[in-house]
Amino acid sequence: MRISTSQIFQAGVRQITDGQSKLYKLQNQLASGKRFESAQEDPVAAAQVLLTTQSSLINKQFADNQANASSQLGLEEDRLATIIEGIQTIREKVIAGNNSSYSDSQRKAIATELQSQFDSLLAMANSTDANGYYLFSGFQGSTKPFQLQADGSVQYAGDGGQRMLQVGTSRQIPVSDSGRSVFETRTGNGTFALGASASNTGTGVVSGGSLRGPAAWTGDSYQIQFTSATSYTVTNTTTSAVVGTYDYAGDTEITGVPGASFSISGTPAAGDTFSVAPSTNQSVFTTLQTLITAFSTSTDGNAALGASVRNTVNTEMSNLNQIFNNLSSVQTAIGSRRSELESLTDASSALELHYQERINDLQGINEIEIISAFAQQSQLLEAAQSSFAKISALTLFSYL
Repeated sequence: MRISTSQIFQAGVRQITDGQSKLYKLQNQLASGKRFESAQEDPVAAAQVLLTTQSSLINKQFADNQANASSQLGLEEDRLATIIEGIQTIREKVIAGNNSSYSDSQRKAIATELQSQFDSLLAMANSTDANGYYLFSGFQGSTKPFQLQADGSVQYAGDGGQRMLQVGTSRQIPVSDSGRSVFETRTGNGTFALGASASNTGTGVVSGGSLRGPAAWTGDSYQIQFTSATSYTVTNTTTSAVVGTYDYAGDTEITGVPGASFSISGTPAAGDTFSVAPSTNQSVFTTLQTLITAFSTSTDGNAALGASVRNTVNTEMSNLNQIFNNLSSVQTAIGSRRSELESLTDASSALELHYQERINDLQGINEIEIISAFAQQSQLLEAAQSSFAKISALTLFSYL
């Protein structure tokens, strides 16, 4: 078989070119740490890498959302802790001040302290996050939720929504709570509230207020009217039906209101009335404003007015207890959400590790094998170049 000079040159060049190409590929694999750079080198593995990478990116976004959610909830929890501490201080002041031995000046000093707590609470309720959004405005993040009116009342300008973040494929978690759900509660014990007429002339003070038999509670409103210092009549004001007339001996539990347990102390006068009505919604600011007004009222030398103030304080103290319990419940719910986020974050970290291992299995290289192949290919290329140089130098003129 005759081999022409051109065939020798073509074969030699092809061998060197192939060797350089293989060596270049191995060099790129070592430099990049990847088995292939384009899909045409391994279409099946490249498709799997693409799908796994997309899943990893989605998982990373969920992880970012989990971190953001935890940060926002942490800020809300800190604000709630401060608010709960303030409410506890208010309760202590109210309990101390609801004492008949306190003078007007002492009660007014408490009113001043309550006003300071009111201002602090209003500032906390209008807290913002790092982006300037209000924490307790519901969906209306850019709207100041609690706005002080000209008459001194506080109006809620937000809504009842909760802002949500997608923290998992099928899980959205609330990262805020509306001001209505945090700072507004049911009055009294949550089922019914007690009250006393401001026009009472006796010294009767109503207190207590618990469900004696939840199934017996009708949900109607009732009036307790004293016909004398020793008797009273209970009327269902919803149906206008007289329940009955009962004896009163002082500091006596009132009977006649189905399912309700409470007492009236002191000496009510004939014509004095007290009420039992289903609970309604009331904000903490209304409660504080009522307490400030009560403690600012001068009662020295006026026993009837003093009893009226104590009735107001007792009523609002029940409301404060409801507010405290509600804030504690919200705080507990936030703690549960943060705990769930920690579990989701751990799961996301484990899933990300799995994705990276999968990508490495599909695309990664065995460095020892590649280095060994690189060294071998380098030797083959050197041999091809050396042999080509010698063969290409052979001519008939070398033998003449």
